[in-house]
Amino acid sequence: MSDHTLPKTLDPFKYADQNRILEGEVALHLMPRLAEMLVDTNGRVEVKLEFDRDPQRLRILTGALSSTVNLMCQRCLHPVAQEIESKFLLGIVYNDEQAQNLPRVYEPLLVEDEKLVLLDMIEEELILSLPMFAYHTSCDMEDYDKADETEAALEELEEEKKPNPFEVLSGLKFKK
Repeated sequence: MSDHTLPKTLDPFKYADQNRILEGEVALHLMPRLAEMLVDTNGRVEVKLEFDRDPQRLRILTGALSSTVNLMCQRCLHPVAQEIESKFLLGIVYNDEQAQNLPRVYEPLLVEDEKLVLLDMIEEELILSLPMFAYHTSCDMEDYDKADETEAALEELEEEKKPNPFEVLSGLKFKK
């Protein structure tokens, strides 16, 4: 990856007309919405964006993002490193009407005032690429076995302590 920084904002229509390619890296700590979902914000995202026109002369953005992020394991509640890769194909549009007329192969990228905040778009694509549930391939299962045994023992104790509400009825039945 190149060492140059990516622009903060750009005109995607102009970039598409010029067939521009952007490559670079972005620090994870610069993305606050993504940071809320991570254990820590150490690391960087590798970015490759290609602005172009398709055979129908529609302006498009082809992108690829990759990073390693630390998420909370849903089994053991410890950090787990996850490789995140996102490839996307966006149709660059001015309004909702153009977005509805895009071919289904493109996701719409609505750009207002001909300015695209690049970091926001990258952050959104990364959030969409996060797994629904993160977990280690092999967590320490002994903790789960002990928890299950303890829970079963507590349930048995509770059942022993509870009086049967129908015992009174059984006593009345035999008194006649």
